[in-house]
Amino acid sequence: MPLLRPPLRGGRLRGAPGGILTYATDRLYEEIAYVAYYLHWTREEILDLEHAERQRFVREIGALNSRISGD
Repeated sequence: MPLLRPPLRGGRLRGAPGGILTYATDRLYEEIAYVAYYLHWTREEILDLEHAERQRFVREIGALNSRISGD
């Protein structure tokens, strides 16, 4: 029978190792509001985007706003 590995970091884990981290709810609402405001998309359309794609739209909208305002 193989030996068991020692615990990570020499102590107890606070959560399941390798678990999925959740995206902050407040941040998600900010992104939805931002994209909806500028592109007039529905909440469902925005939530259907992959996380990385939604963040890309947020960055692109921000870049356009910066260019327009001369920042």
